[in-house]
Amino acid sequence: MDWKYLLTGFTGRIGRQQWWMGNIALIVVALILYFAVMPLLGLSMMAGFDPAGGPDAMAGMMRKAAIAQLIMTAILAYPATALMKKRLNDRDRPDWYLYVFWAPTVVSLLLGITGLGFTTTDMGGVMMPQPSTLSTVVGFVAMAIGLWALVELGFFKGTAGPNQHGPDPVAG
Repeated sequence: MDWKYLLTGFTGRIGRQQWWMGNIALIVVALILYFAVMPLLGLSMMAGFDPAGGPDAMAGMMRKAAIAQLIMTAILAYPATALMKKRLNDRDRPDWYLYVFWAPTVVSLLLGITGLGFTTTDMGGVMMPQPSTLSTVVGFVAMAIGLWALVELGFFKGTAGPNQHGPDPVAG
C-alpha cells in the first residue's frame, strides 16, 4: 500500500479497504496526538480541574479543550481530506460533498473556541458543564452527516469500471 499517495494525493480513486486502512491509521495518530497535546495545555481526562472553581475556571478548561481539538484537527485535516476526496472520486461524487462532510467539524470547533458550545449549571454549589442548545443541535446534525459520510465512503461500492477520475481500483 502506497501510504504517501493514500494520505497526500487528491487525484485518483481508492477502494473501501484502502479508505478503512487510512482511517484506522489516522485514528491511531489522533490518539497519540491526544495524549501529547492535552498535557501541553494542562488538560487531563483524570484530574486537574476543580469543579468548585466556578464558571470562569470551567470556561477556561473548555476553551483549552477546544484549542486542543483545533490543533489535532489542523494536523489531521489534510490526510483525512485526501482520503475522502479519493473515495468520493471512486464513487463519482461531486467535490462539494467534502464541504458538507467537514462543515460539522468546523462549526463545532468555532462553538468550542468562542465558548458558545457549552454552558455551566450550578449543581448544588458545583459548576458542571452542559452543552448549549446550539451545540446540541449542531451535534445532531453532525451525527446525521457523519453517518451519511460513513455509509457513503466506507460501505458503498465505488463506480464499477473506469470513471472520470481513473481506473477502478479494485478491478483485476
